[in-house]
Amino acid sequence: MDNELKRNTLGLSGLIFQGMGQLSPLFTFDGIISVAAFALGASPLAFLIGMVASLLTGNTLYQFSKRTASARGYYGYASMSLGHGTGFFTSYIYILYQIANLMFVFSFFIMIFNPALEYITGINIPFYFSVIIISLLIMPSFYMVYRGLRPSFRSQIILNSIEIAFVVIISVEIIITSHDNSIIPFTPVSGYKSLFLGFITGSFLAYTGYGSIVPLGEEAREPKRNIGIAILAMILIIGVLDLLISYALVVGFGINSMDNFSNLLIPSFMVIQSHAGRVVDLIFFILNIIIIYTLFNTIATSLTRNIYAMARDGFLPERFLKLNSHSVPHNALYLTAIIFTVSALISGAVFYLYFSYSGFLDEFIMYATVSSLSTLIIHLITNTGLSRVRKSMLTDAVLPSISSIIILVAFYYTFSDFGFPFLYSELILLIYSILIITIYFTKLYGKHLKIAENNIKI
Repeated sequence: MDNELKRNTLGLSGLIFQGMGQLSPLFTFDGIISVAAFALGASPLAFLIGMVASLLTGNTLYQFSKRTASARGYYGYASMSLGHGTGFFTSYIYILYQIANLMFVFSFFIMIFNPALEYITGINIPFYFSVIIISLLIMPSFYMVYRGLRPSFRSQIILNSIEIAFVVIISVEIIITSHDNSIIPFTPVSGYKSLFLGFITGSFLAYTGYGSIVPLGEEAREPKRNIGIAILAMILIIGVLDLLISYALVVGFGINSMDNFSNLLIPSFMVIQSHAGRVVDLIFFILNIIIIYTLFNTIATSLTRNIYAMARDGFLPERFLKLNSHSVPHNALYLTAIIFTVSALISGAVFYLYFSYSGFLDEFIMYATVSSLSTLIIHLITNTGLSRVRKSMLTDAVLPSISSIIILVAFYYTFSDFGFPFLYSELILLIYSILIITIYFTKLYGKHLKIAENNIKI
């Protein structure tokens, strides 16, 4: 059938490794930990709360995945339980979420490239070289998405295995050689405001990539079984890794010194070099460049399926429904690349012109917060939806309600701080949400939409 995604492309292991590309433990090591460190010495506790919250939200996806599977992903769950208007809103919030992910990954690597290279090797290159190098490294990732799921997840298996091995070995090395080992990082030593600020800006964000496989429902084998299992498996795997990483960095840097951690551009590189040496630090730098591929590959793959489904359901023009010879929605991929490129050029120019090189740190924090807030909204919607179509009081109502309470507490602590750049994140989300709602009520409200569960056979 024309414009139909290729069935049975990924099995359980393929789903896990494809999703792990966005859950990159190496990126947690030097990227997400930088914003999770707003929790200061309690960063490991913030990651523990993040894992609990993720298991609760993962339960929601697990329960929904047993009932329906499609390229719609999250917005399919929202449409099924709360109606097409909520599904429309969720589909566009998901676009914002994944574009924000692409943006904060891009801005982070530009931010650390020159300082890390100079710190390790003493080589200082012009600023724009790092922009060119990182931009060129993104291209193979988009090309592999164009080639299809099977070559993508095969490459993910190799790179993710290398990542996991490295972070485990180096984390253990840092812990063994540290003199600050204690259970203090698992207590709210820095206060609850700092704890939940670290949770929403970093630790919860570190787990959110597991949802990237939800839009692969039409391409997975036995999706109503395998997607839910893969989600829970990924949360547990990355949960253990992130607890190890965050604890290693806190004790390696010094519990009482964590108020300086987020003020440094490359704190993780400093910790690694002080505990493992310059050669290991150089390997860490090289691996950081390589994982740009895995991050962009998983994010773009997920987003293109979401856009494809939106086109099929009348939420976007039908041109984004077209597939190439590899059964990939190529127009959706082009749209993703265009939105990312325009956003990177405009946003990067503004932050750089106003704040010079340090602007990339503010840009990184802003987009990381947009991503966290967006995904928390999506999970609030799906939690509410599952409670509405509940079959089991415990798994479909009680656990989603606990998850929503944790999310609302995190929101409270985030919106209690209207400082820069958090204020920008909140304004972006507010303006974007108003725009989505306005478009729905002016263009689609009251109209017949093509979205229907029976037009997809799994």
